[in-house]
Amino acid sequence: MRSLVFFVALISAQPAFAQLVVPLTTSDGRVACTQGETGIGRPPAWEAVADPKALGGWALAETASDRTELHFPLCISEQAVARDVDATLRFKPVSGTAARSGGIVLRGQSANDYYVVAANALDGSVRLYRMQGGRRAQIAVKETAIATGDWHKLRVILTGSKFQVSLDDIELFTTNDRSLPVAGTIGVWSQSDSITHFGSLLVAPPP
Repeated sequence: MRSLVFFVALISAQPAFAQLVVPLTTSDGRVACTQGETGIGRPPAWEAVADPKALGGWALAETASDRTELHFPLCISEQAVARDVDATLRFKPVSGTAARSGGIVLRGQSANDYYVVAANALDGSVRLYRMQGGRRAQIAVKETAIATGDWHKLRVILTGSKFQVSLDDIELFTTNDRSLPVAGTIGVWSQSDSITHFGSLLVAPPP
């Protein structure tokens, strides 16, 4: 992502009912997004792993298992760019001793500049962060049970400065932030030694 080139998918021009699949893996088991990281630690090691409950039978997972606290691997789609979006991530926390996180990157400008909504099964929380200059600032948080080994659905509706965040069809919080008002890339995010299966990432215009 350090040299990421933006290929714009005109999500905002799609009909209100349109839903697009953000490519994470290919049908033959290869990584289909651009790997990168925020923070420090080992280079990210994203892999396609066989999982019958993931879209197409392949899930995406970051497998470096680096316990460094400020280690945030990214895998960003170069085909999806949006300002306002309705994004839904299916993910399954598998393991991790420092974190068991999975998140959605929104309005990505670089590996150090984006929003991320992240669910962590280890501490039972969903958090909205603003990553700016590689530094993480928390905007909102909600404690909620997130079972390890189960599939979950994280949904974020972002319109202008307004975020609406839900998990498994239960609304968790609504909040506002105006610090990043422009379109950017979309992708997935991990933390520290999290092993999380990312089954699918779907995007559509906000309802």
